[in-house]
Amino acid sequence: MAIDFGRAAQGIATGYLQAKIRNTEANDALKANTLMRVGETLIGETIPNAIDAEKVRRTNYDNLVSSYGTNFAELADIRQFTVNDASMAKLDELLEENNLNKEKLKDANFETDFNNRYNTRVKSAQEKYDPILKQLGVDNIGALGYNTVEALVKPTETTTKDTMTDTVTQTPIEFSSTKLADYFTPQTKVLQIPENEFGRVASSFRNFENVISFDPQGNVRFNFSGTKDVEYNALRNVTNQVSGNFYNEDQKKVNVGMAVEEANKILTEQTENHIRNVVDNYQVVKTPKPGGATSQASGQLKITEEDLLMHIAKMGTKSEQRYYALSFPAGVTLQGTNQEVRQYLLDITR
Repeated sequence: MAIDFGRAAQGIATGYLQAKIRNTEANDALKANTLMRVGETLIGETIPNAIDAEKVRRTNYDNLVSSYGTNFAELADIRQFTVNDASMAKLDELLEENNLNKEKLKDANFETDFNNRYNTRVKSAQEKYDPILKQLGVDNIGALGYNTVEALVKPTETTTKDTMTDTVTQTPIEFSSTKLADYFTPQTKVLQIPENEFGRVASSFRNFENVISFDPQGNVRFNFSGTKDVEYNALRNVTNQVSGNFYNEDQKKVNVGMAVEEANKILTEQTENHIRNVVDNYQVVKTPKPGGATSQASGQLKITEEDLLMHIAKMGTKSEQRYYALSFPAGVTLQGTNQEVRQYLLDITR
C-alpha cells in the first residue's frame, strides 16, 4: 500500500497548529488571570498602604516641626525616624538621653527637603507600577491619589564674579551633615550619692566639719546654724549633677571625693566668684547675724536685672539659687532703682 506523505505531513502540521493555538489561549488566560490578581493587590493594597504610610510620615514630620523646628524634622526624616510609631518612639528615647544642639541645627543646610524626598519616592513608584496600571487601563498612580508636590530646588553651587577681572567662579555648596550624632550631646548621668557617703567627704569642705558628725553606727548627723543647711544642700545637689562624670564602670560606683571636689569648684564659681565680679567694694562680714548677710558691698549692680535673672536660671536646683541669694551682700541696688538686690533675690528664690 502506498503512503501519501503529503497528506500525512498536512495532518501533522494541522495538529501542531491546533495545539499551539490551545497553548497560546491557555497562556493568555494565565497572563490575564495573573495580571488581574496583581492588579487587585496593587490597587487594593499596595498603593493605598503606601499612600497611608506617606500620610503617617507627613504627620510625624509636621509634629516634629512644631516641637523642634524644620531643620530637626528634616534631619529626622532623612534618618527614617518619621516612617512609623516604632521609629518615632526610638527618636523619643534618643531625645531623652541626649541634649539637642539647637545652635548647630539652626544653621544646618541639607541637600534635600521633605518634598524632594517624597517626589523621589513617587517617581520610583511610578517606574515600578505604571506599566502594570496601563495594562489595567489606569493612566498612572496619580489617578489613585499618589501625587507629586511642589518641591524646593536648592542650588548646588554659588557663583561669584570678580568685577576687576570680569571672571566668574562657581563653588560647590557644602551641605550639612545628616548624622544625628553630630547634633546630639549625650546627657550626663545624675547619680544620687547616699547621704552618709556624701557627708563623710563634704565634711572636709566649706567648714562643714563643724556641723557634720557621725553616730557610732556611722550615720551622718547635722548641727546646722545660720544658712549652712542651704549651703550643704546646694553642694550636695551640684555633686549629684556631676556624679556621672566620675562613675567607674568597672567598680560600679562613683568616686565621691572627686565629685564633691568638682561640685565645690562649680558652686564657688557660680556664687562667691560671680558675686565679687558684679559688685563694688566686696567685704566679708566676720560675725554675721543668724540668717543675715555674710558679706557687704556698695553701689549699684554692675549687670542688668535681666543678666542677673539669666545667671540664676542657669543654676541647676532651687537650693543653688537660694544659696546664691543668701550669699549676696547687703548694700547693693539694682541698676536705676533703690531696690536692694539681696532682698530681691531672697523674694524670688523662696
